Amino acid sequence: MAMQAVLLILFACLTSFYLAGLFFLRRGIHRLTETPPLQSAADFPTVSIIVAARNEAHNLPHMLDCLRNQDYPRDRLHICIVNDRSEDETAAILDKAARQFPNIQAVHIRDTLPDFAPKKRALDAGIRATDGELLLFTDADCRPGKRWVQSMVGYFGMGANFVVGYSPYFFPRSIPGLLAGMLALDNFSLAAVAAAGAGWGRPLTCTGTNLAYRRDLYERVGGFSAIGRWISGDDDLFLHLAADSGYARFAYALDPDSFVPAAGPVTWRQFWNQRIRYASKSRRYRPHMTAALAAVYLFNLLIVSGTLSLLWTPSQFGFAAVAGWLLKAGLEYHFLKQTARLFREQRLLKYFLPTQLVHPLYILLFGFLGLFARFEWKGDRFQKTGNTGQPV
Repeated sequence: MAMQAVLLILFACLTSFYLAGLFFLRRGIHRLTETPPLQSAADFPTVSIIVAARNEAHNLPHMLDCLRNQDYPRDRLHICIVNDRSEDETAAILDKAARQFPNIQAVHIRDTLPDFAPKKRALDAGIRATDGELLLFTDADCRPGKRWVQSMVGYFGMGANFVVGYSPYFFPRSIPGLLAGMLALDNFSLAAVAAAGAGWGRPLTCTGTNLAYRRDLYERVGGFSAIGRWISGDDDLFLHLAADSGYARFAYALDPDSFVPAAGPVTWRQFWNQRIRYASKSRRYRPHMTAALAAVYLFNLLIVSGTLSLLWTPSQFGFAAVAGWLLKAGLEYHFLKQTARLFREQRLLKYFLPTQLVHPLYILLFGFLGLFARFEWKGDRFQKTGNTGQPV
């Protein structure tokens, strides 16, 4: 009975913490500005688009077309694609594009450096090879619309120097509709959390598929030097670094023209490695954020263990776990419904119930594997416990 009492008190505390967090996120969404101001011709700053590409020959022709056809003055737009040790036709495709189009530049990296993760090194090389006032980032498997650059630039006119964007999933290969919807909803939920944090002036996460910041901000915080050795995190770890510096002023881009569709995982292996890679960054977050993630993990652990315990013995803790799960689901749905209107993603809400049924187990599995498991990324295999960011 004493153990039951302890579990009930702990679960009540964690439930209160989680619900307070959801209230915080809901308030953040209310504070967002939906669209940037209109620009005049005099407002177009110089922009450098940086893309790191490794073995992306199958994606680059479409990506290059998307970037070349941007509705932005050609003389103020510089496109730099960094070939990161590719073993396919990436180098040849980039060199041909650079010969054909004066505002496309190809940079080639042929080795690795100790204590400098490959993608961060590639992005840093692209930044150093360009001189645009604003730096925009995406990936080779993304499909930015023709007004992407102009829309993202508009948010800098609102006083921001760091703009976080949304990347809805598209699937380059057919997968079951239910699975595609669940993956897209999971991806959207991360964007919703990022947007809510931005409403409070500090996004909690972001994605490198759609990101922009001023060059002087990158230089002022020392670039990737403080986080260069970690395997991933050129996006959210840098965001946290910029936020902690006190120099960053954030905005979240809600204009649909700013959205950049990104290729979602279409095989179990892609999904497995992607989610472990995402979770592997959690130990590099600031202590308060790591503690919050640990509390969320423990909350989901108690939900799962308490619910499963009802299969053997009815108990107060078991019924409390089910009640907490239902309360969690109801408030999460309300938050996502509120946010989906801003993102024009209401269609994804029909996948909420099946996603919610597996969500606690999903959190437990990948939260654990992110600390210990190896993963593959762009043809490289990384040892999580090495912490050097170098392939093994």
